[in-house]
Amino acid sequence: MNSIKAQYIYNKYINELLNNQNMASSPVLQDIFTREDYEELLKPVLKVIKENPHANLTTLRFLLFKRSGLKEIIDNFVKLTQITPGVILDFGTFKTRDTVLCGNSQEYVMENGILVPKPKAIEQDTIFDLASTSKLFTAISILKLQEVGLIDVFDPITKYVPEFRNLNDVSIYDLLKFRVMIVTDKRVDSAKNKEEAEQILFGVHKREDQNFTNAYTDMGAMTLRYVVERVSKMSFKEFVQSEIFNQVGMKDTYLNVPQEKLDRVANENYSTIIKSDGTEITRYDNIPGTPHDTKALSIGELDGIAPGHAGFFSTKDDMIKLGESLIKGEVLKKESVASISDTATGFKDDNKYTYFYGSLVYLKQPDPKFLSVYPPLSGRSFMSPGFAGTTLCVDPINEITLFIGSSRLHNRIYQIHPNQRKNIKIDEYNKKTFILPNGEEKVICADYTKDKEVLVKLALDLSLQYQLLEKIMPTDKEMHLVRELN
Repeated sequence: MNSIKAQYIYNKYINELLNNQNMASSPVLQDIFTREDYEELLKPVLKVIKENPHANLTTLRFLLFKRSGLKEIIDNFVKLTQITPGVILDFGTFKTRDTVLCGNSQEYVMENGILVPKPKAIEQDTIFDLASTSKLFTAISILKLQEVGLIDVFDPITKYVPEFRNLNDVSIYDLLKFRVMIVTDKRVDSAKNKEEAEQILFGVHKREDQNFTNAYTDMGAMTLRYVVERVSKMSFKEFVQSEIFNQVGMKDTYLNVPQEKLDRVANENYSTIIKSDGTEITRYDNIPGTPHDTKALSIGELDGIAPGHAGFFSTKDDMIKLGESLIKGEVLKKESVASISDTATGFKDDNKYTYFYGSLVYLKQPDPKFLSVYPPLSGRSFMSPGFAGTTLCVDPINEITLFIGSSRLHNRIYQIHPNQRKNIKIDEYNKKTFILPNGEEKVICADYTKDKEVLVKLALDLSLQYQLLEKIMPTDKEMHLVRELN
């Protein structure tokens, strides 16, 4: 390998990345990563080529993976902190991908009123509860209707769904972009049946105080689902199946997972909340195929009603297909895909930033404390995380995708009252546990979202390094390596 040529391609690629990151719709989201940052990120590629001048592409890629420390971090994530029973991480470019699997999709089952060990390993075709990652389907649906001229996103919601009587001055765009905070007077999941849940939702209104740091809510996506249904004259479930899943070729994505595939669904059951007095609330009804989101259940997910904000299940293969279809401009036109990352939120107030959002998705954030798209990616990148443990990240400019699937709620404490935090036990590996009233010690997964970002960072670092390697050593061959960490 000619070192001068490699250095030239390296510098050219950094210039591309610098240009691509500034494609963000807001100047505040530009220039977050410096040239020096990119140089530091990509130097390992030149180093590994120099140290192994006769190695082929596969070997160099393996050496980059080994150097990254991703294996050790995943081992720690699953086996030492036990913040999740298991994880599947799929990332890379169109040509160069890695899939890393570690741990289980299930640890226990209930038999005769007792939890007994029955581990089931995470597999490549494991089906996950997408939770809020489902919101991306709602955003795509709205944009598809806009593309064919059936809606104008700047129209009020009530033009299409007059039942939302309190949203006369709220547009589709407002809800698509988290621009307006809307609330219901009663919790949707307090309803006794799906009819009552719907009536509670129809009473949604603007929150009186619109000065908020974080505009994220489920209510907007739940409202927009009705727009799709009224305009398309199809149920939301049917529309998404016809216009997204079938178009992309997503064979394992469902609102209601077929009976014959339920054994592939990651188990989210036995999740726990710790109340202020130290007592627990543990769910035993969240059997595989049942969404963890109680609003989705109240709206009627089990009866085949797609609520718009959650409720769907999918695999890593299907979600990567969706990401790549978006990049190619297939399921949506490329202009529509680019618009997903346009932001109508986010500003600096009293020297503090509020959250920036796109079309029901997360964007980069100037405040590093916020959950954010990884800064080295392009300004058109977006991320769709789900509470149950999934994340899809799409960079339509650099053509990089990433998906994480996990059963992180299974047999874990996901919420603990501040009064009880003093009773959390932390071991030498940073594993956090809590002693339940019955004497059982249970693992806490409340930091999953934050800790997961370490995996995302390392995987996206590798994706960019792989892409540089592709440019230095061009090949038409696709390379997809699967690594099972036992």
